[in-house]
Amino acid sequence: MFQQIFTIVMPLFIIAAIGYFYGSRVRPEMRITNQLVMDVFMPALIFYVMIQDDFLPVQYINLMSAGVLLMLGSGVIAFFFAKLVGFSWRAFVPSTMFSNWANLGLPLYVFALGEQALGAGIMLVVAGNLLCFTIGTYIYSGTMSGFAVLRTPIIIAVLLGGALNALGVNLPNVIDLPLEMLGQVAIPLMLFSLGVRLTRVTWHDFKPGLVMAAFCPVVGVALALLLCELVPMSLLHQKILILFGVLPPAVVNFMLAEQYDREPEAVASMVLIGNIASIVSLPLGLLFVLSGNAV
Repeated sequence: MFQQIFTIVMPLFIIAAIGYFYGSRVRPEMRITNQLVMDVFMPALIFYVMIQDDFLPVQYINLMSAGVLLMLGSGVIAFFFAKLVGFSWRAFVPSTMFSNWANLGLPLYVFALGEQALGAGIMLVVAGNLLCFTIGTYIYSGTMSGFAVLRTPIIIAVLLGGALNALGVNLPNVIDLPLEMLGQVAIPLMLFSLGVRLTRVTWHDFKPGLVMAAFCPVVGVALALLLCELVPMSLLHQKILILFGVLPPAVVNFMLAEQYDREPEAVASMVLIGNIASIVSLPLGLLFVLSGNAV
């Protein structure tokens, strides 16, 4: 069991570590690379998966609903916790809600549970992005961005892929194959980019980071287990939801906090320490899931 967990986790951390050490040495400008991931490679991956004959979006409705409830529930708990301990709730709450669904989540699900987990993981990424760039930007900025999220390439890929899937349209191989090749770039590049991004955040305000390192996986897994009891899901989707709950805060939290000047140093600490702590929390989550203890 431990060898299996080691085999799953180490490739994730090795690729991210390569990105971290390369970023520390070279200090590359990753803005264009990250934009390519969000505008080209990730939409291509989503679109390719959604137009496959065996992809049925309806089978992920309960999982997506549970994922949304987990994020919202984490946010509510984090709000009252932040008020109790004196943290800024606008900095603490989003870091609890919005985790590394794509950079870390997708490869984790695939390595741990197989390719059959990719479609479910992608739909959780979609749900997370919808919440992050509506409710998340509202929390950080204090203003609602309206329907701007619907114009993002990832959501456009979901809408187009869903429409073609519903109509039963099959694209010719000359189009399908390039989409598959572009999508295959997304997962390793996201892990590498995560490592580079972590070189930009600091330990400056370490107290919220230490709290987040424990708060995020404990609350996330507790809510995931509760939702597994309340929302009908397959065993595979239950396992994915539990792993979804154990993920650390996403780097996008730091980017949004910096953009809206919402205690970026504290958020950076939460992201950095939370991701470092995942070296412990992810194997523990995997141990729970793979040992057959899922609900």
